[in-house]
Amino acid sequence: MDMNMDMDMDMSTTTSSMSMPTPTSDKSSMSSMQMDMSTMSMTFFTSFKTVLYSPSWNPTSEGQYAGTCIYLIVLAVILRVLIAFKPILERSVWTDGPRGQKPLILHGDPEKSVETGLQRDLKSQWSNWKINSAGCRATYEVVLAGVAYLLMIAVMTMNVGYFLSVLGGIWLGTFILGHLAADNLWSHH
Repeated sequence: MDMNMDMDMDMSTTTSSMSMPTPTSDKSSMSSMQMDMSTMSMTFFTSFKTVLYSPSWNPTSEGQYAGTCIYLIVLAVILRVLIAFKPILERSVWTDGPRGQKPLILHGDPEKSVETGLQRDLKSQWSNWKINSAGCRATYEVVLAGVAYLLMIAVMTMNVGYFLSVLGGIWLGTFILGHLAADNLWSHH
């Protein structure tokens, strides 16, 4: 009797795990999702056959894997270049005009209507706003975020080579261009 019960339990487990998801069944699509989540690695691993971004980017040889790692290094250097040049672009290209240094006076009476520093700064910032500068700045930020997210996705594969490639590219980009960011921090204070 126990043997029969064990066999029935084994059969029900086997059939429930073999059920195919159907588009109309919420329960089966959830089990399919759980099955996909369970196959994801949550620890670092080494393999030269790790998919990056899409199934079509699937290195199958060590040479293709090395090419993918070089791509990630270059992409990380590009991220550091974008970060280093942002303050330069802010100052020289996207400048919205002179920043208000003098207090703004309302209604002609300087004694009674001098605005607070915050009000003055806000008005100064918005009065000099230009659509071209704002559009270029916003586009630049989207490109910067896109590159950063592509690197994040590569790291999230948990592939050691991809992870080290991203770190190496960030190091290389900072080594080459880090002085630009440091110069920007101290040059105009």
